[in-house]
Amino acid sequence: MANDFYPHPFDELTVDLCTSARRTIRILSPDLDREVFDNDELRNAISTLARRSRYCEIRILVSDTRAIVQRGHRLLELARRVPSLVHIQVLAEHPDLNDDVMVIRDMDGLLFKPGDSAHQGIYEPDSRAIVEAYVEKFDELWERSVPNVELRRLGL
Repeated sequence: MANDFYPHPFDELTVDLCTSARRTIRILSPDLDREVFDNDELRNAISTLARRSRYCEIRILVSDTRAIVQRGHRLLELARRVPSLVHIQVLAEHPDLNDDVMVIRDMDGLLFKPGDSAHQGIYEPDSRAIVEAYVEKFDELWERSVPNVELRRLGL
């Protein structure tokens, strides 16, 4: 894809992938960019999946929590309401963390933007072969991440 890929239509493709998820959603975003991830459509798609089955899993991996904690964020609110199903964790530093943004649906849907480009990306709505490597990368980063107390704290 080229020309004006991020934040639009990346935001719309994110909603499409999350709406069609059957069991898992993995999101990697340095700061959970508000233009892409802080909207009612995405929150509703993830909330619907979380309510559908207790076996679903939503994992959101960020490297900087300041903006979402200070200004609030719809996905943070959702994670606080259903912490057993929507997990946000922090990975401060890792050699494979290059400000990439990715959304993975189940084991066959992928939306990926390299950290160094706003105009290029990958959208694969149905490719287990391609998605497998991205799932492995995400899961490796997830294993090195940690929960953050500020993200779990309920607002007053």
